[in-house]
Amino acid sequence: MSQWNQVQQLEIKFLEQVDQFYDDNFPMEIRHLLAQWIENQDWEAASNNETMATILLQNLLIQLDEQLGRVSKEKNLLLIHNLKRIRKVLQGKFHGNPMHVAVVISNCLREERRILAAANMPVQGPLEKSLQSSSVSERQRNVEHKVAAIKNSVQMTEQDTKYLEDLQDEFDYRYKTIQTMDQSDKNSAMMNQEVLTLQEMLNSLDFKRKEALSKMTQIIYETDLLMNNMLIEELQDWKRRQQIACIGGPLHNGLDQLQNCFTLLAESLFQLRRQLEKLEEQSTKMTYEGDPIPVQRTHMVERCYQWHLPFCERQPCMPTHPQRPLVLKTLIQFTVKLRLLIKLPELNCQVKVKASIDNNRRFVLCGTNVKAMSIEESSNGSLSVEFRHLQPKEMKSSAGGKGNEGCHMVTEELHSITFETQICLYGLTIDLETSSLPVVMISNVSQLPNAWASIIWYNVSTNDSQNLVFFNNPPPATLSQLLEVMSWQFSSSNSRHSINIC
Repeated sequence: MSQWNQVQQLEIKFLEQVDQFYDDNFPMEIRHLLAQWIENQDWEAASNNETMATILLQNLLIQLDEQLGRVSKEKNLLLIHNLKRIRKVLQGKFHGNPMHVAVVISNCLREERRILAAANMPVQGPLEKSLQSSSVSERQRNVEHKVAAIKNSVQMTEQDTKYLEDLQDEFDYRYKTIQTMDQSDKNSAMMNQEVLTLQEMLNSLDFKRKEALSKMTQIIYETDLLMNNMLIEELQDWKRRQQIACIGGPLHNGLDQLQNCFTLLAESLFQLRRQLEKLEEQSTKMTYEGDPIPVQRTHMVERCYQWHLPFCERQPCMPTHPQRPLVLKTLIQFTVKLRLLIKLPELNCQVKVKASIDNNRRFVLCGTNVKAMSIEESSNGSLSVEFRHLQPKEMKSSAGGKGNEGCHMVTEELHSITFETQICLYGLTIDLETSSLPVVMISNVSQLPNAWASIIWYNVSTNDSQNLVFFNNPPPATLSQLLEVMSWQFSSSNSRHSINIC
């Protein structure tokens, strides 16, 4: 069944959401008439490839012409009128910017998939219900629309950069022509007019440079605002869902969608950086007093690399106890996986990660704790790194005596695995840090039930993923929360639900 057929079978509340994002940019009539053909095209790839986007736009218009021919035979006057109007609007609006129509259609298809996923997502207990809200869905839509708008704005500044290059070439040609003129010609009226023309071109060039830099500055500001506010909120929501998954609840999908947003923004910033490099080349060839490029470029390039990207995709877990994540036994290996929330080939093997335990110096990690992220570590081509052979070891006492291995450990004491991440790109070094959810250390398997109870208590009660002093003053868990967790645990023990994906 096609995606569009699935959409049409949704409940009315979901159909109303679908209706909101179809407008004159991409009318629903076209989506309906060309459903299968539209779904068979790679609009995502075309949104980054002008040649491919041009071909798809031409094919879209051809498909419309074929539909017009069909309905003309049926003498459906209203549909004929609408299709002619739509064709005229599409050709006029996207003829000079075919990648924009690819962005629009790609976003619509992605939004449909999101709504279909939401419609098929079962909601049960109060904890699961707390993860679902109309405000969250609305924020997700706003994020995707803003990402698409930023990407389109960068395409516009790309055209501005090319226009500036052409304008400067014309200015350079005219200026060199004057320089080669005879002295007698330089005093002529035509020469004076040419000088005035050059001055007007220089004024226009200066205005366009300032305008282009202003647009780029605004794009960087909007990208920074989106990354550090709305997208971080989305990521926090996903972390909360991950907490619930760690104690047996469902892990709703969405990390790939988040990664796609981060990736599109990073690609836009990389494209903007290349545009800034072109502007620098233009300024090197021709500068003047008050040239804005040398003043603004360096700071703008630096702002293109302000990221918050590493994320603990799979929380620490002992392979011997896959249904008890976040409980670690000393001298027993555990695995943990980190993922970079942008998917760019140029970053492959350029991201180094060092794993350690929180800074209380009571424990150290044995095994290979420094690795490079690689696309080979992931099935979907994401940049990931998985530590498979780490072992926590308790340090010897400060008195230099025998270590504390085997002695009683407080199962309400929380620790975290910290990841120091270093990204080397285009001569720059970017240092970032992230941490796992709190873990409980044990020295004997007899402590496992109490440790697991602490993990459940923590993740049921708080959204804070880094509160290592939670048990100094823990809040009570409600009966409804405990009943829901018990249901998850029962399902898990009967192999109907697995939590080792957290």
